[in-house]
Amino acid sequence: MFARGTQAIGLAPAIGFQPLGFPGGGGEASLEPLLPSLFLSVGGACAVLIPGIRVGHGKVRMVRDWKLHPVSGRLLWILAHATAVIGLVVCILAAATHPAVPGLMVWLFMGPYLALTGWAGALLGMATNVRLIGADDGRLAPVTQAG
Repeated sequence: MFARGTQAIGLAPAIGFQPLGFPGGGGEASLEPLLPSLFLSVGGACAVLIPGIRVGHGKVRMVRDWKLHPVSGRLLWILAHATAVIGLVVCILAAATHPAVPGLMVWLFMGPYLALTGWAGALLGMATNVRLIGADDGRLAPVTQAG
């Protein structure tokens, strides 16, 4: 499911850029041609996000265990939030150019943001589960953080 959701997010911009015929006047642009792209982007992101969150639901503590999480999960988490902030800034700035441009930016940034959050949640959740199972079995020493 993770791979298919990620593929859908990659396919969404290719489908979305094809119907980009902006009207020449100052009227409202129709966003109906973007609906398939929006569906793929947000639907694919949810296909990654929901299972990713379920992996570590209730066990992942971002701030307290930050140094214990794998580097790949931390990088994905930071990249996801950077994508969200950049997307918000681009949408705000793009609104001055054309009414349809912020609609395009939604699927361009929201899908990757949700997918990166799902992948990060899955990595962090799996690492936390392995750490907790190992500590319960006695195979791994319980990890404590010196304050």
